[in-house]
Amino acid sequence: MTQRGSDAENELIDVRRAAVLVGRHPETIRRWVWSGRLAARRRNNRLFLTRDEVEAVARQEAPRSSLRAWADAARTARASARQAGATASAADLVIEDRKRRSPAGKSRASR
Repeated sequence: MTQRGSDAENELIDVRRAAVLVGRHPETIRRWVWSGRLAARRRNNRLFLTRDEVEAVARQEAPRSSLRAWADAARTARASARQAGATASAADLVIEDRKRRSPAGKSRASR
């Protein structure tokens, strides 16, 4: 049995390489260090982390979804709320209030 496997697990990597490894921004990795979620070693001005710890913390984080997926979920939730007879959203209430307050045919631009 060789030590090679444990050496790979304990391999020290810098913040940028850790970010690429787990598909996050380097600033996210730094925040994990500053918040205490990740242990880091400083060499000169650089932070180094163990590869296996970075991967473990990344697995614990909530799965990331794209902005498009979030927007689609929000639209679906809003549509189902409307079908269920829910009250209007805050945006709908503001628009209705503006319509009610402004005289018909007058715009602020003409003042």
